[in-house]
Amino acid sequence: MADHKFKEVANQVNNDINKVCMPIGLHTSFPDNNLQLMVQSGAKGSTVNTMQISCLLGQIELEGRRPPLMPSGKFLPCFQPYDPAPGAGGFVSGRFLTGIKPQEFFFHCMAGREGLVDTAVKTSRSGYLQRCVIKHLEGLVVQYDLTVRDSDGSVVQFLYGEDGLDISKTQFLQPRQFPFIEDNYEVIHRSQGLDKILARLDPQTASQHFAAIQRWKAKRDKIMSHLQCLDLCDFIIRFIITWDSSRSKYSRKSSRCPEPSLGLFRPDVCFGSVSENFHDITEKYLQNTASSFSLCVLSLRQLLHYKWQRSLCDPGEAVGLLAAQSIGEPSTQMTLNTFHFAGRGEMNVTLGIPRLREILMVAGSNIKTPMMSVPVLNNKKALKKAKMLRKKLTRVLQKVDVVESLRIEKHQKLRTFKVAFHFLPHERYCDDKLLSPQQILHYMETRFFRLLLEAIKKRSAKLASIAVETRKATPRDKDHDGDGTADTAGVCF
Repeated sequence: MADHKFKEVANQVNNDINKVCMPIGLHTSFPDNNLQLMVQSGAKGSTVNTMQISCLLGQIELEGRRPPLMPSGKFLPCFQPYDPAPGAGGFVSGRFLTGIKPQEFFFHCMAGREGLVDTAVKTSRSGYLQRCVIKHLEGLVVQYDLTVRDSDGSVVQFLYGEDGLDISKTQFLQPRQFPFIEDNYEVIHRSQGLDKILARLDPQTASQHFAAIQRWKAKRDKIMSHLQCLDLCDFIIRFIITWDSSRSKYSRKSSRCPEPSLGLFRPDVCFGSVSENFHDITEKYLQNTASSFSLCVLSLRQLLHYKWQRSLCDPGEAVGLLAAQSIGEPSTQMTLNTFHFAGRGEMNVTLGIPRLREILMVAGSNIKTPMMSVPVLNNKKALKKAKMLRKKLTRVLQKVDVVESLRIEKHQKLRTFKVAFHFLPHERYCDDKLLSPQQILHYMETRFFRLLLEAIKKRSAKLASIAVETRKATPRDKDHDGDGTADTAGVCF
């Protein structure tokens, strides 16, 4: 906890220095500064490199912590034992432009060595992780009916990516590319033979289905606007009174929305069967620029739908291998092993390769660092429940000391256990834990000790149920023991 607090303060100082120096404090600013020009243009280097050159190196960390103490209590032999100075704990105040001290250079070499070892170790781990993922996903292939199936024919997706598109072919399906398609309509029309293709396809089925969806939406909007004008209580009373006579009328008006076009018609067979998102984008573009068209709106709509159909994923595409490579390549580039949460120094969060191995290879219920982000409704009742839940999940216990002693009372040997609970100081959690020491003591007295005693009783009853039969040895038992010993001795001899 103290180490984490020290790191928080050191990082705050580091950030303040960087804000002052970069970019206002530079002697020569961008674009006259060649180093800044190289970094800002993206040619080489990053902001971290410029900060280490111009500002300071900051706090050196090894495995998410400050450098460890030696048995003598020193970070390095050149420091005093338990020296509280930031420089003695790995804080490098120097920069590469003016040079760093020998002890700072040693700390920097420690971090560099850790990076080299970490890279060498995790390269093999990420490679094996990618191999395992590829072996499990290599059977996923797009079939001729556009479904994604496994090697045994089981359906994984009815359409690849839920829309059937190959992402590498969708560059002309963006609204900013529509004017380019419109300008080159004649060239595309002649080169692709669009008339012959449309003659073999049925463009009416999908367009009629989209028209039915639009009619349903218009009817729903009309009903909702009508309901907003009525008094809700009066409408409910009239609805209940006239339910029997007007049941058929309301059932017709409350018809369900038609299914999406991609759910009913295959996009490779039925021309114009596109996703609802692309249909809305296309119609919006056609309405906004209808006055400036040099060609028919229907022709441009057909060309855009043709571009959609040409962007479908080809049958036989090994989409499982693509997914495995998309996981494996970024995982190889990962360098960070653990990450310290801001304000939660007691929790080391497992990220990077270890987290991927935990998800894909181990797949156990015992997660190393379980976390969950729960969105809360913005009302008083939900916030009150979230506040109560936060109190329940709060950690305020620092450690527990258990001392066992042996004493004799009335010729009986008794074991006595003394349990001491050490809680964090109140100033550590008063701001973010929403608890007071009185609330903690009240919970310990009313709930915790009762639960502890119940657990001890259950454990004692379980141990008492294990019975051991004891009786005195008879002369017959002694004879048997003697015979067995003699026989055994004779055999061994």
